[in-house]
Amino acid sequence: MSRTEKKIEALAREIEQKTSILSDLNRKAKEEQRRADTRRKIIYGAAFLAYANALPPEKSEKAFSGIHKHITNKKDRQFLEIADLTISK
Repeated sequence: MSRTEKKIEALAREIEQKTSILSDLNRKAKEEQRRADTRRKIIYGAAFLAYANALPPEKSEKAFSGIHKHITNKKDRQFLEIADLTISK
């Protein structure tokens, strides 16, 4: 094996290693973003619930009604015991 071929082989191994490291770092970054997004949703959700529950009943009902309009997934609505959405024309 010539000197040039050895260099090529060494560089190919190095590229493979660096590609693997890059892939792992990208995976970690996505996981961190997903966790941060989940945490953000939990914090905002808890803050909204605290706010809405501190309102007088009629205003609380209106606040929840506004939020319920944005919950469109049927399973989510069932879990939260929200009536099915009616499509208005």
